[in-house]
Amino acid sequence: MLIDKPQAVEPVVFLRGDPRRRGDRVSRHFLEVLGGGDARPFTIGSGRKELAEAIADPNNPLTARVLVNRVWLHHFGHGIVDTPGDFGFRSNPPSHPELLDWLAATFIENGWSVKQLHRLIVLSSTYRQSSEPAAAAENGPLLETIDPDNRLLSHANRRRLDFEAMRDAMLTASGNLDRSIGGRAIELSAEPFTGRRTLYGFVDRLNLDPVFSTFDFASPEVSTPERPNTMVPQQALFGMNHPFVIEQARALCSTDEFKAASDDITRAAVLYRRVFSRDPTADEQQLAAAFAAATSTVRDDSIPPAVWRHGYGAAEPTAPDEDRFHELTFFDGRNYQVLCVGEIAKLIFID
Repeated sequence: MLIDKPQAVEPVVFLRGDPRRRGDRVSRHFLEVLGGGDARPFTIGSGRKELAEAIADPNNPLTARVLVNRVWLHHFGHGIVDTPGDFGFRSNPPSHPELLDWLAATFIENGWSVKQLHRLIVLSSTYRQSSEPAAAAENGPLLETIDPDNRLLSHANRRRLDFEAMRDAMLTASGNLDRSIGGRAIELSAEPFTGRRTLYGFVDRLNLDPVFSTFDFASPEVSTPERPNTMVPQQALFGMNHPFVIEQARALCSTDEFKAASDDITRAAVLYRRVFSRDPTADEQQLAAAFAAATSTVRDDSIPPAVWRHGYGAAEPTAPDEDRFHELTFFDGRNYQVLCVGEIAKLIFID
């Protein structure tokens, strides 16, 4: 519990940051660079309440714009100001300054309601655009050649799902999503796998679940205004091999509708409707049929099937076969381990 002192301490300026060299006393007040030179000193207790009120003051030009910009970044993948954690002199100017001002003013008029802000953005014609670039004019060049970063928002930006949304989408498609609200955090990688929303995943600051770091999960130890966006092999391997994904795929193929399908084309249509909420195109039907035919081909039992194996070894084709690959057999429940110091673990596809 925090208790204010009977008499608040008046802070002083430490000259050149040296606590032994005390300068002038400074009253507790809002930042002059934001509040102007006539900022009044805080007089109520420690001043925390007055500081919060000054930050959320409608006359503060920064707070509403920063929040609006981050919500815009969430929906469009790119903020109006492309540095959501820096609105200072080092940041680039906003791409649409009038829009940023109008959204901030509307946000304040609506009582700082984030829900109203989300509704305003997602119901706009800009948000509901197709991701297909349009021509700048009749028989003219595509706008993507004029505006390659789509800063003019002529079409929707194609974006990848973050890990939380992707995992929840898998659970929804398979019918295993637990929609209950509230409760304790759960281990996402612990078997049997939970169907709870990823929002309730347990985050250990000292031992972060590897599946989080694989998909650019924000560091729990520092403030992260914008997630990094990487594309690494481990992300594809998660979708191909992770037991959680395999479990959802089996559940998806165990539905009554899928079992009642009479042929591969019908089964593909069932899967597309369940996963993508649409019917497959003719090309997608042919791909699905070809894939089903390839996987159902009778194989020679003397030839081991193609599998993914975890191991390490030399990647040079000139190395002897016995030095090319050494399989990792030790699994601690979360990671495959390299037992030899100095070796580099690799994922190698053995056909």
